[in-house]
Amino acid sequence: MMKRGWIVALFAIIQLQMARPSVAQEADSGKVGAAVVNVDYSYAPVCPPSTDSSLKAIMQRLNASRVGTLPIGARIVAAGKELLGKPYLDKTLEVGEDMIVPVCNLEGFDCVTLFENAWAFGRLAKNGSSVRLGNLSAEIRTTRYRDGRENGFYSRLHYTTDYFYNNTQRGLLKEMTRTIGKKYAILETKPINFMTKHPNLYKQLKDDPAMVAKMDSIERMISARGGFYYIKKENVEKIESGIQDGDLIGITTSIPGIDISHTGIAVKGDDGRIHFMNASSVFHKVIISKEPLADYLANNSKQTGIIVYRPIEQP
Repeated sequence: MMKRGWIVALFAIIQLQMARPSVAQEADSGKVGAAVVNVDYSYAPVCPPSTDSSLKAIMQRLNASRVGTLPIGARIVAAGKELLGKPYLDKTLEVGEDMIVPVCNLEGFDCVTLFENAWAFGRLAKNGSSVRLGNLSAEIRTTRYRDGRENGFYSRLHYTTDYFYNNTQRGLLKEMTRTIGKKYAILETKPINFMTKHPNLYKQLKDDPAMVAKMDSIERMISARGGFYYIKKENVEKIESGIQDGDLIGITTSIPGIDISHTGIAVKGDDGRIHFMNASSVFHKVIISKEPLADYLANNSKQTGIIVYRPIEQP
């Protein structure tokens, strides 16, 4: 029965690859919370059968390299490098009619699940001990859902600004865009409403007016914050010295209704420049850009700039 159940789940993932485009997500500025975030490890995620063995192998290599002694940013980069070459998979979370079951997949990533997993591994690697699948999936759930509580499709932090904002409010991230950007940080105030403007692109929205209404309230809440600060791509090279290994990068876009079109992790290269670790739909795998981040941005006309958020070391 277990094998048959996994076959059904994996078949659902494959079928849903063509179901809808994901909205890569960003965040506004917010105060860093002082409260310690408690992670609930007592729930069962939906994962491909190989996830447990992949998790153990990655943690063994991280522990052997004594990654746990490094700062959180360096741990995130080390964990992300363990995922290099893994295939790009769109919509890896869409395995049901609603997001009632958290999903954990180490066999492929989209741009958000890449930084989610690398960040989760970075937190877990601090202790340098063995980790169970429930630990990893609980850490991911803590950052993926509003206030760390999974309660259906609308509780997931679909927009990156909302994702980063909520995690900043809970003391897991620090907004660095204005600190790093200084005079180059500018305010973007466009409405965030892509999902409700295009419900036909989302399996959970196209035939469910009630869910559309819920998402509309979320989008209105995001827009009511007054926008978010970003650094135009032509100014990224001027400020990149302030970006650190492991910073989470959101790439802003000119597409109406969307805040962030792509996400990834900052990595300092041997050339001393900041490069971009990301799950690439162009190269169909997890990569670190050969060119510096500033040059990477210049190659896409719809990418307008970046936001930068820094993971905070947890007790």
